Amino acid sequence: MPVKTLSQFLIVPLVLGALLLTAPRMLGADRPPTVPKIMLTEAVLERLNTDRAADPELEADYQSLITSAEASLSGSTIAEELQEKYQGDPTAIRHFGEKAVERLTTLGMAWRTTGDRRFARRGRSELLGLAKLDTWNPAHFLGLTRITLAVALGYSWMSDTLSDDDHTIIQAALVDKALTEGLRIYDQDQYYFDSGWITPHQWIPPVDVPDTLPDGTATADISWPVASFNWNIVCNTGLVMAALALSEARPDLAADVINRAQISLRNGFSLFAPDGAWPEGPMYGALSARDAAQLVTALESVIGHDFDLSKAAGMPSFGDYLMHVTGPTGLLFNYGDSDTITDTVVLPWLSSRFDRPDYDWRKTGSPGSSTPALNLIWRQSEGLSPAAKEPTSLWFGGYGLVTMRSAWNDTNATYVGFKAGPLQSHHNNLDTGTFVIDALGERWAVDLGKGNYDLPGYFTSKRFDYYRTASMGQNTLVFDSANQRETGRGNIEDFGQVPNFSFTIADLSDAYGARPRSVRRGVALIQDDTVLIQDEIAKDQTDPVLWTMHTPATPRLTGNRATLTQNGKEMTAVILSPVGARFEVRSANPCDTPYNASCDMQSANAGLQRLVISFDGPPATELRRITVLISPDVAEASAVIPNVIALDEWRLRATIPRKGATGLPVTGMSN
Repeated sequence: MPVKTLSQFLIVPLVLGALLLTAPRMLGADRPPTVPKIMLTEAVLERLNTDRAADPELEADYQSLITSAEASLSGSTIAEELQEKYQGDPTAIRHFGEKAVERLTTLGMAWRTTGDRRFARRGRSELLGLAKLDTWNPAHFLGLTRITLAVALGYSWMSDTLSDDDHTIIQAALVDKALTEGLRIYDQDQYYFDSGWITPHQWIPPVDVPDTLPDGTATADISWPVASFNWNIVCNTGLVMAALALSEARPDLAADVINRAQISLRNGFSLFAPDGAWPEGPMYGALSARDAAQLVTALESVIGHDFDLSKAAGMPSFGDYLMHVTGPTGLLFNYGDSDTITDTVVLPWLSSRFDRPDYDWRKTGSPGSSTPALNLIWRQSEGLSPAAKEPTSLWFGGYGLVTMRSAWNDTNATYVGFKAGPLQSHHNNLDTGTFVIDALGERWAVDLGKGNYDLPGYFTSKRFDYYRTASMGQNTLVFDSANQRETGRGNIEDFGQVPNFSFTIADLSDAYGARPRSVRRGVALIQDDTVLIQDEIAKDQTDPVLWTMHTPATPRLTGNRATLTQNGKEMTAVILSPVGARFEVRSANPCDTPYNASCDMQSANAGLQRLVISFDGPPATELRRITVLISPDVAEASAVIPNVIALDEWRLRATIPRKGATGLPVTGMSN
């Protein structure tokens, strides 16, 4: 067992006192035990009812929740689906975690707001079905804690409708299938830490970590309490919710779990620092922030405080990150193992918590939340302040991330997401220098997103053997087909916004093991519709170089131009330098590349092409400059884009007044 610190001995009585003040423990009494109403308190219900009457949009969201609740009254329960689809295979339970949370919170809120017992009866069936499963599969602890979260909230919100036997069954499941397993992990994790098997913050590649630990447990399933990645917040949140639900029935157990969790959570919440940008990518960031918001709301609703977790550095700025990392198409800049969409339900919580009315998911164009109950709990009805405006460009210095867009609330706006930053993080790719581009309502330069998690060694020794994680699978530079250094980083050197010209410049040298400032990339958004990408490679960096942009468009090549067509829309890419360079189109299928390990298991990247510029000639005798212009109207762009000038002169040229000029003419364009 881990030795308790003095702070732990001080915290436990405080937690116990706060828990015990809410109501007397009822186990063994003649009536069912009191179960705290986690998050969905009477005060929240009263506010929701008042706001619905004055806010048509909120009322519409509420009616959508009721419609979803009605739809879930028939058909198989989640436990029955597990049996029907997977014959009760316990490993398959991880596929049902998010669905269980959505269903039970939807039914629970429908019951609490309408008093319609149909919702409570269906909720009871769902709860008992999950509670009676033989196991919640602790071998995949993340999945276990999603089921735990669902059962804890469903139990809390619908507890008044349950019989004594129901309480006994559900409480036993939360204790035996969740909290006991969680305490085992906390204890075991301390043992592995003391034994040197895991080191906080450093258990990911390239550190030499086995796929499984001595007892056969998968690395992630044991390391989450002391590691800084999304599992830390998600797993701890599920356990805390169960502890809060049982805080009247099992106060000692609940206090022990909550105390250990709040200490562990410092590791997870540290990822918000310094400015909200999430190193694992926006999908995992949004899911982590959503659970962090639930955790804070739950703790405050039951024990009256959140151990100051919400004061974590960078957390107030996460809304900026989530909004800016979402393009006008509604698609995320999905670096790392992110998908292109995620649940943005945390935005209304961030908005009200940190007084940021400009945090509004509707401005991003992203789809609504898959967890409507959370949206209704956190939404404020006063609406957006007319003066609340997000900047169109933003630099997140902690992770070397820059986004630029021509406008908000415009699906046809032009958008560039650019990433430098450190390469060593969980779910990382070797991708410094990569970018995505939205314009005309389409994504033209895409990030391939997450690979197949079942590939051998995907999260340990073989991660960068695969195309989607390797440098070749990114929109960046590759030298001699080699990966970037796993411990390297790109550094933003400059970021600026002047009328008609937003730009950033990054030094990528460290990622290639090169001397400082020998590999640099600049990205600019000009006149709201034109993107300029310029690379400067010092003459001592002599390996063959490949410039790459992955695109779903159909390219047509003519000289130094590539005309890209997608859904009846057209963009043109032009090589401004070096003179004589030409585009090529290559396959994005991993089997056709050097990164073809287990290529039958890798995504074939169907429908995607690699637009490349290849330089395989003799060693350079001078600085190599690769400049590419991407615009919906090259003729018009030619009148306003800057000359091909050195990156060091971008800021100077951008800020010099030009008498009578409507733009800076292009010179030296090759034909």
